[in-house]
Amino acid sequence: MSNLLRIALRNLFIDRERGLLLFFLIASASAVLVGMMSLTSGVASAQREAVLTLLSGELNVGGYFKVHPDTIAPVMGDARRVRAVVEPLVPAGCGLRERGRGLASVGAGRHRGRSFMTSLDVTREPETLASIRLAGGSLEALDRPRTVALSTSLAERLRVKVGDVATLFSEMVGGKRNALDVEVVALTEPAGLLGESAAILVSNATLRELGGLRPEAAGVLQLTCAGGAEPGPLDDTFRQALRQAGFDVLPASREAYGDKVAPLLRENWSGQRLDVSTREDEASFLALVTDGLAALTVLVGLIAILVVMVGLFVSLSVSVRERTREIGTLRAMGMHRRSVVGLFLLEGLLMGLLASATGAAVSALLSVLLRGAIPLPTQMAKLFFSSTLPLEPHLPGAVLAVVLVSLGACLASIIPAARAAALSPRSAMESL
Repeated sequence: MSNLLRIALRNLFIDRERGLLLFFLIASASAVLVGMMSLTSGVASAQREAVLTLLSGELNVGGYFKVHPDTIAPVMGDARRVRAVVEPLVPAGCGLRERGRGLASVGAGRHRGRSFMTSLDVTREPETLASIRLAGGSLEALDRPRTVALSTSLAERLRVKVGDVATLFSEMVGGKRNALDVEVVALTEPAGLLGESAAILVSNATLRELGGLRPEAAGVLQLTCAGGAEPGPLDDTFRQALRQAGFDVLPASREAYGDKVAPLLRENWSGQRLDVSTREDEASFLALVTDGLAALTVLVGLIAILVVMVGLFVSLSVSVRERTREIGTLRAMGMHRRSVVGLFLLEGLLMGLLASATGAAVSALLSVLLRGAIPLPTQMAKLFFSSTLPLEPHLPGAVLAVVLVSLGACLASIIPAARAAALSPRSAMESL
């Protein structure tokens, strides 16, 4: 084996021009694949952060309340009872935050706009407030009564700025409409494709006043974990515990809470029903982005590996023709056919491994250096949930790219290796 390794290494350095060209080809393929993996991972992380900041927790326990069958509100009438059931199930390092959610209209003068409204527990969510990008004002001011933060796009439609007064309109639990004059205290930057999903931000107290809710009512309890940790699959555990406590719990459904309102409104029931959803459920309408990037990464990977295989196949096929004397001489000296096959496979594997590892290392290093350094156009920033190119390389991804490219190089060597092994010792004499 050591002799084959020495011969293989020597042969890789004999034709340097061809070897360097092939090395660059394989390294480029590996670098592109690692770069696509870094982009896919970075977009997924940026999307997850935006969703957890504005839209959802890792797990959500929300409610739908109907005073009579013709009205519905995304509310839990007694959040304290629900919290008492699910809080003992919360993993270490995680906690429950209370939020509200729903649709609201906002007006200023003759201008009107309608969007999703989210309420925050301002005093207990400093990290959330710090992660929301602002165009002006301060989110801490939401702690004051009757205040609101609007997205820049909604503020432009209303032609309001920080310090102006607007009016919120929303439907109360019983179906009546209510209005509340509020001060605009902050303007928020767009959060990717979430768009208007959280264009109106208020405090829990302001939402209760607007919706005519009791102090013990809440929209949703959201499970969040420190350091971005994922708590694991707890949705079925939460559902079972809530059912055992006597609550009417909706079956699992991979839909956002807003998509469930219309079907539930058509059902002939009244009272309280609870719903347990995951982050993936609430962000299911965004799956197209990450799934599309993952599919594109697979496609790019297949093309890159195919290019490597074709390039190496051609190079080794030419090498077999040029090394007819060498192969015949080795066979005449007693080298077995399987050793000749092993020699060419080893050459392909070494070239693939060395070149792909180099390309992967360079690509990963560039991803680290360029992360957050390349600004993106507005539309692409929305798609990627980041104003700069979100690159996030991971060692397992780089190792996978090296393995796949090296395996492709090894497979491309099989046919040239078999042709080389088919040469007889007499071919060396005939080629003299």
